[in-house]
Amino acid sequence: MTVRINVAIQSSLRRLGIVRKVKRSQAVAMWEDVVGPAAAKVSKAVTCRDGILFVEVKNSVWATELSLLKRDILKQLNRRLGGGTVKDIRFRATGRSLHEPTEQPGGRKGEGVRRARRQALPAGEVQRIRKLASAIKDPALKEVFVRFAITTEETRKLRETV
Repeated sequence: MTVRINVAIQSSLRRLGIVRKVKRSQAVAMWEDVVGPAAAKVSKAVTCRDGILFVEVKNSVWATELSLLKRDILKQLNRRLGGGTVKDIRFRATGRSLHEPTEQPGGRKGEGVRRARRQALPAGEVQRIRKLASAIKDPALKEVFVRFAITTEETRKLRETV
């Protein structure tokens, strides 16, 4: 019995749950694009577990405002990622600014810790990943592989800077 390589890879990715994990990590990465610049200044998607996207928000006023927009945000996320990827969003008011340097606990006054921000890969690296994926015949599987590889590489580079 012969199995085509793309069928085997797609089956393995589904069985391991990697396809869904990649899509859920993309929900975190695309938060700013979905909610727009004003809401992105006061909110930050932190993680997505079991279909629930956890978002930190500057204060309870913004948490309430985003809660009112939750249905529309969910529709946009699932339209981009595929239906049912994100089932719910939970907002948590932190009482602090989310995108500015914060004071280091136990550090001297004025010393701050900069939060690392995800940076897009250079075009050459994205091209290299797409070239690696060119052998995959199934277009959906190929796109999942490319997104997964890009996310993995961005995460690796982010960890190197921290």
